[in-house]
Amino acid sequence: MKWFSKSAVLFSSKTCLAAFLAFYVALELNLDKPAWSLTTVYVASQLYSASTVSKSIFRFLGTLLGGLFILLIYPATVLDPMLFSFCISLWVATCLYLSLHDRTPKSYVFMLAGYSAAIMGFPDVTSPDAITYTVISRIEEITVAIVCSSLVHRLIFPVSMGSVLERSVKDWYQNAKKLCIQMVVTQPQEKSVEREAILIQMANYPLNVETLITHCVYEGNAARRLIRLVSVQYQHLTYMIPTLTAIEARLSQLSELNIAFPDYIADAFSHFLMWLNEEENPEKTHLLKDEFETVQRKLKSDWQYQKLSSEESILLNGLIERLGNFVRIANAYQTVDERVNELTPDAKAGKVARKHKHVDKGMLLLSSFTAFFATFASCLFWIGSGWVDGATAPMMAAVLCSFFAAMDSPIAPMRLFLKGVVFAIVISILYCCVLIPEALTFEALVICLAPGLIALGLVIANPATNLIGLIIATQIPGFIGMSHHFKPDLLLVVNAALSTLVGIAFAVVITAMIRNKRPSWTAKRAVRKGVLELLQFISAMKLGHATMLMRQQYVARMLDKVNIILPRKRLDPDPLLTSGSNLITEAWLGANCYDFFVKYREVINEQNITLDPFFHELSLFLKQRLKSLQIQPHGELLQELNRMLLTLERASHAAPQLYQPLFHLFNVRLALFPQERWPVAA
Repeated sequence: MKWFSKSAVLFSSKTCLAAFLAFYVALELNLDKPAWSLTTVYVASQLYSASTVSKSIFRFLGTLLGGLFILLIYPATVLDPMLFSFCISLWVATCLYLSLHDRTPKSYVFMLAGYSAAIMGFPDVTSPDAITYTVISRIEEITVAIVCSSLVHRLIFPVSMGSVLERSVKDWYQNAKKLCIQMVVTQPQEKSVEREAILIQMANYPLNVETLITHCVYEGNAARRLIRLVSVQYQHLTYMIPTLTAIEARLSQLSELNIAFPDYIADAFSHFLMWLNEEENPEKTHLLKDEFETVQRKLKSDWQYQKLSSEESILLNGLIERLGNFVRIANAYQTVDERVNELTPDAKAGKVARKHKHVDKGMLLLSSFTAFFATFASCLFWIGSGWVDGATAPMMAAVLCSFFAAMDSPIAPMRLFLKGVVFAIVISILYCCVLIPEALTFEALVICLAPGLIALGLVIANPATNLIGLIIATQIPGFIGMSHHFKPDLLLVVNAALSTLVGIAFAVVITAMIRNKRPSWTAKRAVRKGVLELLQFISAMKLGHATMLMRQQYVARMLDKVNIILPRKRLDPDPLLTSGSNLITEAWLGANCYDFFVKYREVINEQNITLDPFFHELSLFLKQRLKSLQIQPHGELLQELNRMLLTLERASHAAPQLYQPLFHLFNVRLALFPQERWPVAA
C-alpha cells in the first residue's frame, strides 16, 4: 500500500477524528483517564469497518472480564503485595492459555482479559479505596472509545471487507489452478521456486479466510450470503494441497518407471489441460468428470484382460482419480451458488468448521508460564525497589508476553516494540516540553496533536509499518498522560518511560531464556503429533472402532497440521524435516489404510489374508518415528506389504471385486516405499 493512497488517507483521517471525538466525550463526562479513550481508538480502528466493529466488541468483552476479576480478588489480596502480584500474574497466564486455543481474532477477548487486569490492578494497589472507581472508569473509557471508532468507521465512508474475502478465496482457487498447471506441464523433477512459493501461500489461505470470515460477520445481513458461499468453498479448497501433491507424486512415479500413457489416458490428460486453461464452464467440468469415470473403467478392463500390468493400471488409475478429485473440488467451487441455495434454513452462516485444529498444548503452557514468570518477576522488582511509579513494568511485561505469544520466535517483534517505545518516548518528551504547554484549550490541543496522529495513521495503514505505527500511537497518549488540565508532568513522563523500559527488558530477557523457539521446532512437534494420531487411528482400525467420521476428522486434523508445517519448513529448513515430513504422506497413508482395511474387511477376510503382521510392523515403524523423524520404513514392513499385494493380485484376476482393495493397498505401499517396484513372486 502506498503511503498516501486513498484508503490510507481515509483510514488515517477517520481514526484521527474518532480519537478526538472519544477524547472530547471522555473530558465532557469527566472520566478519570481520558487518554485511555484516545489510545483505545487506535487499538480498535482497522482499515475495514467490519474488523473495527469486531475488534471493538472483543476489546469491550475482554476489558469487562478483566475488570470483574480485579473486583473479585482485590478485597482479599490487596493487603498482601506478593499474593496480589501472584494472582494477577496467574490470571494473565491462564487467560493467555485460553486465548491461544483459538487461532481466530476471537482469541483477543481472553488475551485482553489477562493483561487488562494488570493495567487496572497494579497502578492503584497503593490506594485500595479507588479500585472500584478505576475499573468502572476504565470500562467507561473503553466503551466511549469503541463506540466512537465503530460509529465513525461504520458511518463515514465505510470500507466493506466483502470484496477482500471474495478475492482471497478466488486467489486461493486460482493459485491452485496455476500450481496444477505447473505440475502437469513441467518435468516432475523440476520444482521451481515459484511453485514452492505458491504452495506455501496456499497453506496460509485457510487461516486468512477464517480470520476474514470472523470479521466479516459484523457487516450484518449485507455479507451474510457471501459468508455462506465462502464457508462452503473453504471446506472444499482445504483439500487442494494434498490433491495437488498426490498428482505430482503419481506423475513422478510414472516418469521414473517410464510408463507410457495409453491413447485414452493421453486424450483425457489433454482434455484436463484444456479445461485448466479455459474459463470456468460447469458443463465442460461435468463432461470431464464423466470422461475420467469412463477412463477408470477402461483401465480396470485392460488390467483384467492383462493388457496392462497391475502396477501400470493402479498408477494410472491413481493419477486419474487424483485429477478427478481436483475437478470435483473445482466443480464444488464453481457451483457454490447452487449448494448454498440448498442449505436448510437452520444452517448458520459463516460457521466455518473450526474443530480438529492443531493445538500444541506444550507450547501453550510454555508461553503461559513465560507470561506468568515475566509478570511476577517484574512485580518482585517493583516491590523490592519500592519504586512508586514502577507499576508500569509488570503491566508492560504482561502486555508484551501476551501480545506476541502466538509467534514461534517473539524476540524480533519484541525488539521492534522496544524501538517503537523509544520513538514514542522521544516524541512524548517533545510534546510535553514544547508543544502541549502552549495548548490552553481543547481546540489548540487538537491543532497540536492532529498532524502527528494523522501521520501515525498513515504509518498504521501501511502493512509493512503497521506494527511500529501502532506501538507509537498507543504509547504516546499514556506517556503524555492526557488529562483535563492539558498540563503534562515531565517527571511523570520520565518515570513512566523508565518503568516501561524495565517491563520490556524483563519480558525480552525471560522470553529469550524460556520461550524463544525456532519455527522448525514448532513444525517438528506438529509432525510428531501427526504421527501419533496416525498410530492411534491405526489402532482404532485394528480394534474395529474406526468409522467414516473418524476418517474425516483424522484427515481434517492432518491437513490443518500441514498448513502449520509448510510455511515453517520453508522459513527454517531443518535436516530432520525431510521432504516427506510435512504430514501429507501420513494423511494419505491413514486414509488408504482405512479404505483398504475397513471398507473391504469382509472381502479381505474371505481371501484369508492375515493383516495382524502388517499392522504390527506398521505400528512398530510409527513408534520408532516418534523418537526420530528420519527413521525410514524397515524391510519387514515391506515384506508384509509385498506378501499381501501378491496374494491379492493372484486372487483379483478371478474376483474383479478385489481390484479396489488392491488399489488401496498399493497406495499404502506407495506412501511408505515410493521407490519400490511391483514385487515379484518368489
